[in-house]
Amino acid sequence: MTYAFRVFAAIYGHTVVEKQNAEVQCFYGRTPPTNSGSRLFQIPALYQAERKYEEDAFLRHRYAGQDLFLFHGIDPATGRPDWLAEIFLWLSNEYEAGISVRDEIKRIPYSETVFHRSGLSPFRPHASLLMAWMENAIRQGDTTEALPKAPSPVKDVEHLIVCSHDIDFYFTNRTSALVRLGKNLCIALIGYRSWSYFADNLHMMVQLLVGRRVGDYLPALMEAGSQHKFQSTFFAVARNGHRRDPDYRIEQISSQLRCAAIGGFSVGLHGSYRSVVEDRSLAEEANCLRKNAGQQVISSRQHWLRFSRHRDLFDAVATAGMLVDSSLGFPDMVGFRNGAAFAFPPYDFEREAPHSFLEIPLVLMDGSLQAASRQLHTPADVLAEQVLGESRDLGWGGVSVLWHNPIESLSVPAEVNEVFWKCVKKQSEFHEKWMSVEQFLSASIHRYQRAGLLEGIRIDPQPPT
Repeated sequence: MTYAFRVFAAIYGHTVVEKQNAEVQCFYGRTPPTNSGSRLFQIPALYQAERKYEEDAFLRHRYAGQDLFLFHGIDPATGRPDWLAEIFLWLSNEYEAGISVRDEIKRIPYSETVFHRSGLSPFRPHASLLMAWMENAIRQGDTTEALPKAPSPVKDVEHLIVCSHDIDFYFTNRTSALVRLGKNLCIALIGYRSWSYFADNLHMMVQLLVGRRVGDYLPALMEAGSQHKFQSTFFAVARNGHRRDPDYRIEQISSQLRCAAIGGFSVGLHGSYRSVVEDRSLAEEANCLRKNAGQQVISSRQHWLRFSRHRDLFDAVATAGMLVDSSLGFPDMVGFRNGAAFAFPPYDFEREAPHSFLEIPLVLMDGSLQAASRQLHTPADVLAEQVLGESRDLGWGGVSVLWHNPIESLSVPAEVNEVFWKCVKKQSEFHEKWMSVEQFLSASIHRYQRAGLLEGIRIDPQPPT
């Protein structure tokens, strides 16, 4: 529960001290002390470690005009939930711990998640709502219902988006580009059923044959970043060990990655298809990428979001020396997989302590947005605004958005790529900043360290320009 409390404190900007004379003394338990020298805030202890998740386990509770879902219910003596237990269940991935079913890629399928099985909306950041309830109870007690927004750590910026692009295809030769475009024509007809995607890829095939380097998009993307005032992290695969890995070798795109640093962008590790599940090679791949990119590599995301157990993923990320991971998202849905509209250090059950790196939730990805739009019969831009709007309403962000190649229709149809540009262009409207991993970590690390998290990390200041 101390872990959940420290994450809450980091998000709401509280400093955690273990002193009797603190401004507010938070007590976790059934019977509070009577001789506290500070204002006492009681959190009822309702956590039951042996209780397992079932489809009908949640109590729906109405608070501040919102439906909140509680696994451990309400304490009858205080009328309060066990906020820390509820937050812990979301952040520690406990709702996925008992799932044994895997898809063909060895990922947990959405159909097995708490969202599908219990009918919870993935568009609602359930852990964030619980934190807002707890913050209001600390401020105003139990008489006034409200869900206060967590304050931003950056002056004049209310919401932080970590922008990213996974390099799953890049132009290295015309043959591989032609093969990719041919596959896309099949995907357009069978998978997406999108005439615009078919037409765009057919047009790019013609352009390729007359000399255009289709898929050589990083220079144009960095130029667009300068024009629209955003920076990103490019996630590159450093080793090709499986047919689902990209066709390029890291040496073939190393010059483009080095240019990224000059342009204010950064490079992260896109762990290869087998890197965690079979080969445990993430650390080796990280070293390879550092040598070829010519810059520090502190972040990772799994290719195909592929990992079987959370524990294996987190151990691999820690061993590779990463300070940030962003693999926790849905392959075919958008929203908050951990109920969190904020970044958090994952919990290490082996040490019974938080890990020493941040997990930045992947809440919006071009491919999953396309899939969700088709499945829910809802326009892609409406879904994107709903997810980002939930994050903006409750806090200062720290969520990740991923578009593989928003310049060309190589990954998704043009109308899905257009959603990226619509969102980027609204930064000033929402007092928002789209930034790289390094910029985000530099801007927010002090929040976590004041709460007693990530204390061993030292980051050079990188103001969000």
